[in-house]
Amino acid sequence: MAGVTLDQVTKVYDGANESAVDKLSLNIDDGEFVVFVGPSGCGKSTALRMIAGLEQITDGDVRIGPDVVNLIPPKDRDIAMVFQNYALYPHMTVERNLDYPLRIAGVEKDELKKRVTDIARTLQLTELLDRKPAQLSGGQRQRVAMGRALIRRPAVFLMDEPLSNLDAKLRVSMRAEIARIQRDLGVTTVYVTHDQVEAMTMGDRVVVLNGGELQQVAPPELLYNRPQNVFVAGFIGSPAMNLWSSTFTLHDDGSGEVAIGEQALQVPVAVVESHPGLELLDGQGVTVGIRPDDMHDDATPESETTVVAKITLREALGSEVICHLDVDQKRLMIDDPDLEEMAAEGLSPEIDFVGRFAPTSVAAAGTEHTVRVDANKLHFFDAGTGLRLEETTA
Repeated sequence: MAGVTLDQVTKVYDGANESAVDKLSLNIDDGEFVVFVGPSGCGKSTALRMIAGLEQITDGDVRIGPDVVNLIPPKDRDIAMVFQNYALYPHMTVERNLDYPLRIAGVEKDELKKRVTDIARTLQLTELLDRKPAQLSGGQRQRVAMGRALIRRPAVFLMDEPLSNLDAKLRVSMRAEIARIQRDLGVTTVYVTHDQVEAMTMGDRVVVLNGGELQQVAPPELLYNRPQNVFVAGFIGSPAMNLWSSTFTLHDDGSGEVAIGEQALQVPVAVVESHPGLELLDGQGVTVGIRPDDMHDDATPESETTVVAKITLREALGSEVICHLDVDQKRLMIDDPDLEEMAAEGLSPEIDFVGRFAPTSVAAAGTEHTVRVDANKLHFFDAGTGLRLEETTA
């Protein structure tokens, strides 16, 4: 096994004006499961392909273990890769697909048989060894593709959108399966996906990229609770964080308020004190964020932090109710190529705020509702740079 280091890695394609990947630096520990995520064209697959040696590096270094591998061919990097296309040999049985890399490498027959038995047991393929790919389900074919890569016992395992061809239900079960296998084998794994739910549920750490640049790398919980800039805040989370441009007003008692349309959300003293930068922004612009999870329909007359909203759409999902809220304030949309493509096709990205309510919610489409906002969960970002206003911790 080995770790992977990216040191100021850059990729510029011939004729391009901008870098596909720009000075990406990252240390991936031995045995760690790291997921690259971001919108279309953010550079995540390019970064993976540079680790694999399938893309030439324009500048910087890639290390696998202690060795710089920039000029080492893919076959000599001790890596294995799984793509979204399973690329199995249709005329071979599962057993033959699994042992093919070992036969090519000249592994002795007894060792070959032992490795096939071991990997088949790990991937729950033992009963399928005599079948051919056409006789397998999508999930089974994906496990065979993984097995063929893992049977070589590589130092690093690379996966590029391996679940994108599966249906939604199978994707859920397969991502749990992949996480289990990686944990059991302890192989260093770099996984690329455009699905941020997939990223958050699988990775030890998640690397968020946009426009070829690293936005944040952190464990999923930290990424969700403390996004370091507006892009990460708006990209991570489903539904996405509600973000809006506002003005902060500081009160004499140390509390404050932020404007939301023609209304005002009260910001408790403790929240102001925990964000030292807020006091310096009295009367100035600030970007505010609140997750849908932290907007509730159980407001009481005593609730201080509330906003009156018109329910424009109610989505009852059984375990929760998603309500779209018109608060006379447009959401701030992040710089996401996928949203720009929607606009180019004449589709309007979501502009209403979104709240995630309890399944017992009586909020109905077309009605006005007083929504309680958990002010302790407000996020604040610099209006100019988009960077998070740092908090002090108790």
